[in-house]
Amino acid sequence: NMTFANDATCRTLGYTHEELMEMNYRVFIAEEHRETLYHSFNTVYQTGKMLKGVSYDIVRKNGSRGTGEFAISLRRNERGETIGFRWSFRDITERKKAEEALRRSEQKYQELVEGASVGIGTADAHGLITFVNQTLRQALGYSEEEIEGKPVMDFVHPDDRPRMTRGFIDVVRDGKTRDDFEFRAIHKDGHAVHFQLGVTQLKEGEQTTGTISVLTDVTERVRAEEERKELEFKAQMASRLATVGEMAAGIAHEINNPLTGVIGYAQFLMQEELPDRVKKDVEMINEGAQRVAGIVKRLLAFARQTKPQRDFVNINDIISTTLDLRAYHLKTSNIKVTTQLDPDLPITVGDGGQLQQVFLNLIINAEAEMKAAHGKGKLLIKTEKTKDNIRISFKDDGPGIARENLEKIFNPFFTTRQVGEGTGLGLSICYGIVTEHGGKIWAESKAGKGATFIVELPIIIEPEQLPLAETPEPETPAASKARILVVDDEATVRELLKRTLEEEGHEVECVDNAEDALELVQKKRYRLILLDIKMPGMSGTELYRR
Repeated sequence: NMTFANDATCRTLGYTHEELMEMNYRVFIAEEHRETLYHSFNTVYQTGKMLKGVSYDIVRKNGSRGTGEFAISLRRNERGETIGFRWSFRDITERKKAEEALRRSEQKYQELVEGASVGIGTADAHGLITFVNQTLRQALGYSEEEIEGKPVMDFVHPDDRPRMTRGFIDVVRDGKTRDDFEFRAIHKDGHAVHFQLGVTQLKEGEQTTGTISVLTDVTERVRAEEERKELEFKAQMASRLATVGEMAAGIAHEINNPLTGVIGYAQFLMQEELPDRVKKDVEMINEGAQRVAGIVKRLLAFARQTKPQRDFVNINDIISTTLDLRAYHLKTSNIKVTTQLDPDLPITVGDGGQLQQVFLNLIINAEAEMKAAHGKGKLLIKTEKTKDNIRISFKDDGPGIARENLEKIFNPFFTTRQVGEGTGLGLSICYGIVTEHGGKIWAESKAGKGATFIVELPIIIEPEQLPLAETPEPETPAASKARILVVDDEATVRELLKRTLEEEGHEVECVDNAEDALELVQKKRYRLILLDIKMPGMSGTELYRR
């Protein structure tokens, strides 16, 4: 029972002094804490030591509850004998309420931050991570232990670190709030995660203690944007190639007509008895004209004006032949070529000449870049089988390709060379040929670290499945004299055809327009009509229909 109570105890519990003196302490202790308090008294009695800082709920006279912080010790007489307990307490009800409110607030804050749909993180003034929420941890693939305490920049893509560092310095030093950051973080498995970042200062009073950041994962948006740009690029490429194709077809047609005469008459002269020097000159004229004819043929193929000659082709053989053609130039340019050609490479179907043109162009480009950069170079050409494709790669140790140019290099007329050193058509023609073959071509490079051009072509057949070619029986053409009509607006072509056919014993008539030809065919019968397609007035196609 109580033997003494001061005025503060009376005020706290709501009892008078007289009322308390008639009461047992258990009356104003909450029922659920009475047993615990009893054990506290017993502990003090057994040990003789004061017990302090323990809290129990109290019940006031009016039934309201509070919390008291108790100190309990033994009460002794003059002889040192224990005669009871002395205890004191202070009302900490308001402090407990404040602590509980703070706990609930912190819990609510923790739930809000952890459950947020965006990433939230904090760092100290030195850039060390002090907190990351669950959303951010999941986006990066790290546990709390793996990420907290580490420098922020450890998780930023190396290419974005300088810009991020400057941005964080602006925030910490100058107090700027930044919400215009877009950067790449590195996931635990190594792939890039794109974030939109907002960052501001964390302060205690007037002192800046760090930063708080809100990060939105925009990887899907960036990926969709990249896909959109790729589709736009392909559409623009198709449009540009169509335009260039039309132009190439026109140029090729204009060149073809006089070129036919040059080749034809050169071959006539080569059949004549000529002095050796003259004959050699004529042979050189013919050789040069044939080279031009090959260029025209490729221009027409690029313009989709001629159908590629499709057949089973061995890519390794084409690579070897192409290197033989370029061997002298590679040697004089100090270019060392290494090949890794898969001996079991499958077979594809394509135009061997066109594919050789692609490979030759890639080799010449690599040679030019390496020679310009350091007067020599190393070129690795590799063929291999992937899941569904044949892959051919050309890896050089030249200056590489700037990142901003990687998507432009296949554009018609795009070139980084000096005026007169390149037309910018080579790679666009390669792109057109490879695409026409159902394949893909692209480049991988970092500036200053060389470039790799990769061509992929579909696998058509494994080598062992290739059918054996049958040797056809030679046919003996039957000689017959025929009346032939030549219709062409180019005099050179008309006269060349007339002479060629007449030397074979045929009767040949020539006209320079479709209208005259129509009159003739209505009057006479011809075994064969050689008809130019494009002519002024009525076209050859229209004449054929009539």
